[in-house]
Parts: sequence; C-alpha cells; structure tokens
Amino acid sequence: MAMSSTELMAKVPVQAVAFESLEDGRVVLLRPKFISPRLAWLQRLLSRPVFRVRLDAKGSFIWGAIDGQRTVQQVCAAVREGLGAEAEPVEERTLAFIHHLVYGHFARLE
Repeated sequence: MAMSSTELMAKVPVQAVAFESLEDGRVVLLRPKFISPRLAWLQRLLSRPVFRVRLDAKGSFIWGAIDGQRTVQQVCAAVREGLGAEAEPVEERTLAFIHHLVYGHFARLE
C-alpha cells in the first residue's frame, strides 16, 4: 500500500547505513552488498563488501538533515532554509530523494 504525501511528510527518516564525509563536505554512503543476514558470511569474503555511493552537494545536505528525529516535513524546511531557491521545488525533490534512499535500503522511515 502506497503512502500519501501527507502521511509521508509525518514520517521520520532514519539513516540505515554508514557513511564517510569528504573534505569538500560531500558524503559517500556505504551500503553492504548483501542485505540478508543469511548472506553475511559471503559478505566477509568479498574484497569490496560495500557499495560506495557518492552524493552531490544537495544530496549530502539532505543526508545531514536526516538525523532520526526530524520528520520529512522538517527535513524539507531545513533544505529550504539551507539551500534556498536552488532547491525548489523542495518538497517534490526531497520526497523523491528520500524515496530513493528508502528503496535502496540506505534509510528507513519510522
């Protein structure tokens, strides 16, 4: 069942993977190649056990705003305040980005 945008705005996004911060302020997300606990043993055998996903400046800003306490609506407000006009349309872009994070198992909604 799909959520309406109103229901989604009330959810709290939580970071679900480790990440690295680069010197220029951008973020690299580190997601294990296998999500299933049944394949954890295989993960340890890989020379590169994680996917490294580099975010651009806007994605890195949104990732930083996802602190596990703010709702999606509050994250949108922080993006509007921090990035200004270059982030418009804020709600549409932020919702799409958070949707991709959740779908890719980089974040979850509570």
